[in-house]
Order: sequence, then structure tokens, then C-alpha cells
Amino acid sequence: MTFEEIYAFVKGKVLLIVVIGFQMSCESKRLEVVEVFDNNAPKIAYEVSADGSKERFYSWYRTGIKAEDMPLKNGVPHGTYRKWSTKGFVIERGAYKDSLREGRWTFFAKEKIPFMQGNYKKGKREGKWVLFDESGKVSGEQFFRNDSAAGTWKKFHNGVLIEENSCHPANESGYFRAYSNEGKISLYQECRYGKLSGVFLSYYPGGALHRAGNFESGLKSGLWAEYFASGKLRKTERWIANMRNGTWMRFNENGEALAKAEFIDGNGVFEDTSWQNNRIHGEIRIKLRDGEYLRIETYENGVKQSTADYPKDSARAVALGFWQNGKKEGAWRTWYRSGVLRDSLNFSNGRLFGEQFYYDSTGRLYKKETVFGENVPKIVEMVK
Repeated sequence: MTFEEIYAFVKGKVLLIVVIGFQMSCESKRLEVVEVFDNNAPKIAYEVSADGSKERFYSWYRTGIKAEDMPLKNGVPHGTYRKWSTKGFVIERGAYKDSLREGRWTFFAKEKIPFMQGNYKKGKREGKWVLFDESGKVSGEQFFRNDSAAGTWKKFHNGVLIEENSCHPANESGYFRAYSNEGKISLYQECRYGKLSGVFLSYYPGGALHRAGNFESGLKSGLWAEYFASGKLRKTERWIANMRNGTWMRFNENGEALAKAEFIDGNGVFEDTSWQNNRIHGEIRIKLRDGEYLRIETYENGVKQSTADYPKDSARAVALGFWQNGKKEGAWRTWYRSGVLRDSLNFSNGRLFGEQFYYDSTGRLYKKETVFGENVPKIVEMVK
């Protein structure tokens, strides 16, 4: 019986259970609709044999497009299963055996274009699974053993290998290696049972070594080094179980020491940054625009408190604002180089809120805005 016939039969009914009799393959069967939409279109139904056993499960979308077709045996899924999108194309296809997924399954994001395909064994992923991009090209390979990640997973971009990963909890040892879209290595790290353990290496886009270090059970340990793209040493760090400990140094490309610090259990000052209990505490100084401006940020136990920008060789700030829980909070102001206020903004939970004021270089207020929230139109007042 077609959907149109079913729909015509159940139209106008309010009961949740409707039984429709029909003939299939010369054998008496009936379609039992057990749930309908608010427009009385069928939503869920079973194909029931003459002895009352359910042999097939069907479902539809509200529009009448079929959603699922699942054969049953002894009341559980068994046989070829299909699922359709709201647009009417297959998005999932495979088979069940005694209620468990079995054999090859294919998943589609677009009509006839798969995005994932692989095998199940007794309901669990097993062996090689392949991922595809929108054009149908292979974008990844994954391997499973008893539904757990195994082997070396790979990702591709336009046929170029960009990632290898065997850092799975089930693997005693493995590695993660990333490449640029041109195939140049950008990162390499070793692991044990899914945790970072062993060598860590990162590279500049051109392929030169950038950083080198070591992890133990997911924690930085021992000597870490950073290099210029030329290959010359830029910085050395020493760690014990992810805690800054020992001598830290920074060099220029001529090998001359520019900074040195001794850390004890995460406490020390290095490169204008103060650390307490391995967290930034106090001021951190950052050069902006090739040193034209200096940004000073203050922290308390690793939490940012304020940000201020100063022109080179000036003690007068051109920007000042405050933070709370990692988001802008309260008044944020900027000034012209002359010292005249440029704007005075107000933030709440990281978003503009309340009255906002804007001034020209003479200090005259020329615009005022009132912001009540992200989804509420702001009120703009131009001042003559």
C-alpha cells in the first residue's frame, strides 16, 4: 500500500493505533500504524504477519517522506536497513543480524556521495573505516578493533597526507604526526596508551625545527629548546612534571644571552613575565607593532585582571580595560596620543552593554550608543 493510500485512510483519525489490512506477495499481512503526526500523517508503523508477529518497521517524516525501513525477525532488527534524509535520499545503509549491526555500512551526507564507510562485527566497528570529502575523495582512514581505535589513523587533503595518529588508549606505543597541505612535517609527538610520552618536535612552515622537548605521562619533563628558523638556539627551558624548574635562558641569533632565570617549583620571572606556583602572577609585558607600543597585562594566579597599552617611551596609557573570568568587564577606554579621551565603553560578560561614548580629537562627544543586549537593537544618538 502506498503512502498516499495510508494517509488517506488515517486522515481525520485521532486514535494513535490504526490497523490497515492489505495483501503482500499473496500472503495476508497488515500495516499497523502506531503513531501519527498532528496532521494525522503516519509517523511509525509495523508490518505485521498473519500470526501477529512484527516483520518490518517503518517511519516517516511529517512531510510524508520515508525516514526508515527496518526488517525484523523475532521482534528485533534483522536484515537490510535504510534511512533517508528529510530531502528523500539515503543517508544510512547497512544490515542487522539478530539486533546488531553486521557487515558493511555506508553513511551519506549528500545524495549518492558517502562520507563514511566501514564494517561492523556483532554491533561493533571492526577493521578499516574510510572517510570521504564532499567530492567523494578519500579524506581519512580509521581502524578499529572491537569498537576501539587501533592502528594508525590517517587524514588527507586533496590526496596529500596531512595527519597520522596512532596515539590510542589501546596502543602501548604510538605517535602523532602532522603535515602541511604541501606535505611538509609540522608536528611530531610520541605517546603511550594514548597519553603524550616521549619526544615532541614542532617545525616552522618551511620545515626547520622550531621546538623540541619531552613528555612523561602527558607532562612536560626535562630540557625543552626553541630555535630560530635559521636553526640557531633561541630559548631553553627546564621542566619537572609540567612545573617550571631550573634554569631558563633566551638568546639572540648571535648566541648572546638576553635573559636568564632560575625557577623553583614554578616560581620565578622570565622574559618580563612573573610566575607563581606555575601560573602567571603579576605583570606580563608584550611589544606591539615592532615595539611602537608596549602592552602590560596583570594577572592574579593565572587569571587576567587588566590590559593597558602605552606608546613607546611614554607613561601615559592610550588604552585601559579590565577582565573578569577571562572576559572583558566594566569600563574600557582609549585615548588619542594627545591624551584626549577617544571613547569610553562598557562591557558585561565580554559584550558591550549599557552606555557607550565616543569623542573627537578635541574631546567633544559626538556619538552616544546604548546597548541592551545582543538581540536588542542598540540606540544611537549623534550629538551635534
